[in-house]
Amino acid sequence: MELQFLITREQLITIAERIDSVRITNHARLAKRMHALIVRALLLWGPLLSPLLLFYFFVEIHTPETYIAIAICAIAYLIAWKLVLKNIAENQASKFAGKITTLNPTIENTTLQKLASLEGRHTVTATTSTLTFTLPSGTSITTPWKKVFAFKQDDDFYYLTVCRLMMFKATYLVAKNGDTTETAGYQAGLEYITSRLPPDKVGR
Repeated sequence: MELQFLITREQLITIAERIDSVRITNHARLAKRMHALIVRALLLWGPLLSPLLLFYFFVEIHTPETYIAIAICAIAYLIAWKLVLKNIAENQASKFAGKITTLNPTIENTTLQKLASLEGRHTVTATTSTLTFTLPSGTSITTPWKKVFAFKQDDDFYYLTVCRLMMFKATYLVAKNGDTTETAGYQAGLEYITSRLPPDKVGR
């Protein structure tokens, strides 16, 4: 069973925008975590550990009263952290992450450049044992069905992620609409492909 379809530059631009949007979300999430970690170190662990270190290295006489005083101060500071300072730190981290709304233009251009080779005519050949993806360059990649690692979709494409090597995965596109007049045959081919995938590999 063979499916043929075209991928246009406009479609690639849309895909690139989605990829960059995910990157922005991931960068913002990482920035929030790092900012929270730094603020926690400065506002929580720094003030808590500094008196202990100073006491251990610079105070010659260690009395029970001194230990009790340090413990009381530590408990009081932990209460202040729990009630006030922690919320301040989390709010600052959220504000910082919220400022990350764009990527470096160089990164955006690189995303589209990496997708450029997908522009053109594609052919997907499905047999009972394998899938073969023929790219616009003429390169063909054949993979067994069991190597399909994940399967997602959007309004225009199915995305089949294939585990080609132990640590290397590649994602191939299958358009939901072909470039032939045999719409029924094309849809039948898509249904065959999706039917060969276990339900736990299908996502949105």
